[in-house]
Amino acid sequence: MDILVTGFLPFPGVHVNPTTALARSVTARLCRSGLDARALVLETSYSGGLPTLRHHLASERPKAVLMLGLAARSRNVRVERFARGRASLLHPDATGGTPGAKLAGPSRNLPARATGNVDIALAALRSAGIRSRLSPSAGRYLCDASYAQALAWSTGTGAPVIFIHVPWLRPAAGSRPAMRVAGFRPSPPALAAALSTIGRALARSSR
Repeated sequence: MDILVTGFLPFPGVHVNPTTALARSVTARLCRSGLDARALVLETSYSGGLPTLRHHLASERPKAVLMLGLAARSRNVRVERFARGRASLLHPDATGGTPGAKLAGPSRNLPARATGNVDIALAALRSAGIRSRLSPSAGRYLCDASYAQALAWSTGTGAPVIFIHVPWLRPAAGSRPAMRVAGFRPSPPALAAALSTIGRALARSSR
C-alpha cells in the first residue's frame, strides 16, 4: 500500500463527522493518480478505534499515512507538528469510554514529532487558498491518541505520517445563504484536492 488515509466516525456532539467522507474522497483522488491508496475510517473510541488502527498499520504496513480529524472550533486547517499522548478524562468517546493509563507507549517517546514534512503540507494548503497554519498540539482526544500511535509505529518503519485537523467544511451551494457561511470554511472539493497533493508528496517521500 502506498498510502493510508484515515478519518473518524461521529462522536458526542458531532453527528456527522466530515472526515469520514473527506478521507474517502482523498483516497479516491489518490487512486486515480495511480497510487495504491486506501481509506480507514475509525470508530471514535479508545477501545475500538485505537486497536483497529494499530492492527491495520501492523498488518498492511502502508508506506505513508495521512490522518484527518475534526477540530470543530478551529478557524484554520491545522497541520499538527506533534503528538503529545495527552488524553482528557473529561471528554468521553463515542462509546462513553475514557482513556486508559497507557495509550501511546512509553512517555519517554512523547511528544512525538511528525515524520512527514509539515512545511510541504502547509505550502500545499496555502497554495490552494485554504486558510491554514502549523499547530503545536493535536488536542487531548482521540486525534492526538491516534497520532501518537501512528508515530510510534512509524519509528520502526520509516513511513512518513502527518495528522491534519480540519474545521467544519463549507456546506453545499444553495443549502445555506452565502452571507451566513463563515469565510474561513474550506469547500470539500478544494480541501480534498489539496490533501491529495499532500498525500502524493508523502507517498513520494517514502520511496
